[in-house]
Amino acid sequence: MNHRIAAWTIAAVAVLGLTACSGSPAAEDDTSNEGGDSAPVEETNTDQSVEEACGIVLPKLQEASEAAGEIDTTGATDPQTTVDQFSTVVDAFGEAADSVSNTEVKEATTAVHEDFVALGDVLSKVLIDEDLDAASDIGTITSDVTASATALQELCS
Repeated sequence: MNHRIAAWTIAAVAVLGLTACSGSPAAEDDTSNEGGDSAPVEETNTDQSVEEACGIVLPKLQEASEAAGEIDTTGATDPQTTVDQFSTVVDAFGEAADSVSNTEVKEATTAVHEDFVALGDVLSKVLIDEDLDAASDIGTITSDVTASATALQELCS
């Protein structure tokens, strides 16, 4: 029962962090990126602006946020399924970081991805290994997720 509470806590932190990453600028930037300039922007390694990169990253993070909301933390599925669902969301963060060439946005998105990888590691230890002591790291990881998500949000707003 305790690992369900820990899993719910971890997932809640993840969803909150994802929500912070996918604020309203995503809709604005997404529409501005629909023009004919979007294809050359992705091919250019040095000329991508922060705004253009955010227009690519934020919609991907919004999709990941929606997927995170579907993670089963109630215990209705087996623990491995919950970990796998979370891993899919974390992988989406990595893909978002890889999809841009702007250094600032790439670094900020990579930081968010790395923090969620750490959160996924704790989730796996708690649910799969049943190591409830691993949940003690949640405070530090929560701070890291909040800081990296806030930094990305500020960069992209």
